[in-house]
Amino acid sequence: MEHDSSRSGYHEPEPGHAGLEDEEDWGDDFPKTFSVNLIWAQACDKEGHDGAIGFKGGMPWHLPEDMKRFKELTVSHPVIMGRKTWESLSLKYRPLPNRDNIVVSHDSSYTAPGATVVDSLDDALDLARQEAIPDDGLDRSEIWIIGGGQLFHEAMPFADKAYVTQISMHADADTYAPDVKSLVESGAWKVLEEGVWQNTRKGSGDIAGFRFMTYAKNREE
Repeated sequence: MEHDSSRSGYHEPEPGHAGLEDEEDWGDDFPKTFSVNLIWAQACDKEGHDGAIGFKGGMPWHLPEDMKRFKELTVSHPVIMGRKTWESLSLKYRPLPNRDNIVVSHDSSYTAPGATVVDSLDDALDLARQEAIPDDGLDRSEIWIIGGGQLFHEAMPFADKAYVTQISMHADADTYAPDVKSLVESGAWKVLEEGVWQNTRKGSGDIAGFRFMTYAKNREE
């Protein structure tokens, strides 16, 4: 059941720094761990530059397989998004069902019915870690950042993994994802899983294929 906690004290968060430590002592027998995951789909723009994720507030393609994967990975977890991403969601699916929707907006008067609005990524990450009262049944050990481009770039220092759907097409674009490939080349990140190229059955006709990639940040031992 969804809750409308826009700018409310629903989670009753305690003040703290949003940098997610690998472990935190919650007073249990075992320390509780958290992971911050990024998820997006990307293609090349019309000039051939990779990393295109959006155009005029929406996605310039239709790929049901990507949406299915997105739902499977993020359901039952907190999802953090920027205002434009929230507004790009269809009213039918806003807020995203069975997820704790957290929207980052610097507009103090902004409201998002069915979601909680905060004014910084730090606050969003702190809020996502707080267990809900009463218990909402969500798994807060995985926190998902779902867009848009500015929030992805801001979240890179906190991120543990990036789940990327690589789409083979050239699309109109004005929004771009972080350059994970360069981070892999530098040794800061690594390819965790490299999916095989697939053909879409019901997607946009100009999609030549797609594959699912998973990247992980290299952690110092």
